Amino acid sequence: MMVSYETMIVQDNPVRLIDLLCKKFISDNPLREEWKGSTNKGCKSYPPTAMLSLLVYGYFNGIASSRRLERETHRNLEVIWLLNGLHPDHWTICEFRRNNEKLIKKLLKSFRKFLLDKKYASGTKLVFDGSKIKAYASREMLNSEGISRKLENLDKSIAEYLKQIDDNDSNESELEKAHDKIKKLKKKIEKLKYQRNKLEGLEKQLQASEKNHIAPNDKDAVLVKGRDGMFAGYNAQTGVDAKGHFIMYDQIISESNDLGLIENCVTQAIEETGVIPEELLADKGYSNIMQILNIESNNIQCYIPLQDTYRTRQERQGLVFIYDEIKDIYICPTGKTLKLTSKNQKDSVTNYNLYRCFECEGCPIRDDCTTSKRGRFYKRSVEQNRIDKYKQKLSSDYAKERIAERKGVVEHPYGTIKWLMGKFNFLLIGKEKAQIELDLYSTAYNLKRLINCCTFMGLTCQIMEHNWSIS
Repeated sequence: MMVSYETMIVQDNPVRLIDLLCKKFISDNPLREEWKGSTNKGCKSYPPTAMLSLLVYGYFNGIASSRRLERETHRNLEVIWLLNGLHPDHWTICEFRRNNEKLIKKLLKSFRKFLLDKKYASGTKLVFDGSKIKAYASREMLNSEGISRKLENLDKSIAEYLKQIDDNDSNESELEKAHDKIKKLKKKIEKLKYQRNKLEGLEKQLQASEKNHIAPNDKDAVLVKGRDGMFAGYNAQTGVDAKGHFIMYDQIISESNDLGLIENCVTQAIEETGVIPEELLADKGYSNIMQILNIESNNIQCYIPLQDTYRTRQERQGLVFIYDEIKDIYICPTGKTLKLTSKNQKDSVTNYNLYRCFECEGCPIRDDCTTSKRGRFYKRSVEQNRIDKYKQKLSSDYAKERIAERKGVVEHPYGTIKWLMGKFNFLLIGKEKAQIELDLYSTAYNLKRLINCCTFMGLTCQIMEHNWSIS
């Protein structure tokens, strides 16, 4: 009795939506030159629709490895149905993923437009967060000292092998045995010299970069800190829509922390979605006050708590300096005056005016207040009025509710992806290639989330009627 694969895949199986989504996207964007793998030259290649569907299916089901995907094409009924019996090998799968970053990015961008058009997401309230993900590299990263030590050890090994060659050359009693040993030693020396050249190249790259560490296998990776300690990885940034919990922005960043990223994240999210958000939520890791003020100047409300500073810790201990705006002076906790000594100075964060107390000698709280022999100095940002206004906003009940809301929105995608994939790391090398994988994770998550928000038949109709063409 003949059995059709079609009858073995139930009508509401998610694989049918993956198939429909990828086919509709490719058919609405015909003759795209960047869809690599569709050329008619040489051996017949696999159609982009089949390869794209396979990748989306893999990440949707927690299968990122190209070797595992190859095995699924032979034994998984869903994959056999999806590919119509095609069996691309792992190298073909890996090459298609590596060479089609534009295709994968534009599928994700079109999917986000679909979510906005169908009102599953609004884009008016975005929540940002970062996650440190391990790169395809060993945990060990090298600094200048580490490279120098390795080079020194290689030089010692090469010198030792050269000495053994000299000793064997002088041994005339067993010429044949000595000749074989010398041949093996020369191969070892060649291998060590290759390693030495590679290390010297890494040393030059490290010196040319602004980084303190470099990963031998992935030069773009940075030293990041996660729950398992320090490792070579990337900072994956995401912006999640508060309405539907969809990932509306994702980007790989070569920065070890989030402190100076919020302005760039907002700019990229607006470019990605075409929607200017009304509110932004993030944790205190993003609390660069000048960037927050720049964003708010564009009528976007930020609810990002500020990090503790040395000054705020002193204020909690009672060391509060009061500003007199009329006289343009500060009054210290003991009632002494700090006078303006210089204006519009610059530091790494902002421009500031500098105030100094000339009456610190003999002050009972001097040791707690300052260690300077010249007395207490106090910086006032030229934007201090706006900073105080922002701090006052954060103390409101509405701001506290928004800050509490953040975690319930942005942790959802990462929790789902890590539940699906387990403890995962990127499989492709380099920042641009890691971005491909992050885009696939985002696409798979958004689709999985969408399936929980609508009926299967409703989604099928919406995907069919939507225009997936890229402008």
